[in-house]
Amino acid sequence: MKVVVNGRFLLKKVTGVERYAREILLELDKIIKNDEIEIAIPPGVVEIPDYKNIKIVKVGKFRDKLWEHISFPIYVKKRNAISLNLCNVAPLISPGIVCIHDMKPKAHPEYFSKKFRLWYDLLFFNETKRAKKIITVSEFSKKEIMKYYKVGSDRIIVIPNAWQHYDRIDFDENTLIKYKLTKDDYFFAMGSMEPNKNFKWIAEMAKNKPDKTFAIAGSINPKVFADGLGFECPLNMKLLGYVSDQEAKTLMRDCEAFLFPSIYEGFGIPPLEALSVGCKCIVVSDTDIMHEIFNDSVIYIQPYIYDYSKYSFKNNKDNTILLKYSWELSAKKLLNYIL
Repeated sequence: MKVVVNGRFLLKKVTGVERYAREILLELDKIIKNDEIEIAIPPGVVEIPDYKNIKIVKVGKFRDKLWEHISFPIYVKKRNAISLNLCNVAPLISPGIVCIHDMKPKAHPEYFSKKFRLWYDLLFFNETKRAKKIITVSEFSKKEIMKYYKVGSDRIIVIPNAWQHYDRIDFDENTLIKYKLTKDDYFFAMGSMEPNKNFKWIAEMAKNKPDKTFAIAGSINPKVFADGLGFECPLNMKLLGYVSDQEAKTLMRDCEAFLFPSIYEGFGIPPLEALSVGCKCIVVSDTDIMHEIFNDSVIYIQPYIYDYSKYSFKNNKDNTILLKYSWELSAKKLLNYIL
């Protein structure tokens, strides 16, 4: 059967979910036959990928949710195809194949607005009951989906994230000058400014270590998250806002340590990216998902203990975990699964 990819993610800034879709499709494009898979995109997409074998089709007049739940499924039906939805959201009337990255709205409802929680509960309930196939990015997320929506293990396949996109990104040697940082003399964190990212831990650490600079890259969506940042930023904590991939890569390479104190993740790409660029020290939360992905290649901290003196930020010694994750392997696994 023909597969049509939901291309709404091309309207959005690239975070972990959008990265997954972009990189999987780039690799699929290298291994499929011509027109075996196509991607439907809504009006307004500016940067259209340069695929060789994936056909790109502009569909409908709507944008955002109306496009995803009306225009897109109508087109899929006309093509007598099945939809492939890689970014959590699938059409309500015909969810097709869907990748659910995590269960944040169920595991931590306190982080989200009521409207957001209700909408995603409807989406996930519909997808877990009616989707032809379900994908997720880790064994941890698979167990979470099974727990919250009573899905059988045999209905879910794990196809993980990877890091090789960083090989295509150059360093930006003007980054430290731009943000007034000194090499090896700042701590760096990156991610969407969501409550589960636990940037409060970094703020408390910054208060305990006023002689150090703590730089955070990311932005917050006040329409989604109920209480904004939920903490006050000390003077030695810099909020950099959204940074380019080139800047992020440079900031990871040149920091004293990369901090990822997240309370809840479905995977967690940034520490993997930091490992790939030779970051000197990577610090993550002592949670099941972090142990699943990173084993002994990182330093683990307790996400609710803010005493700087309890931690020893030593250099990483093991980056062999990188061999476990590959966009190419994930794309091949996905292709076998959907076709």
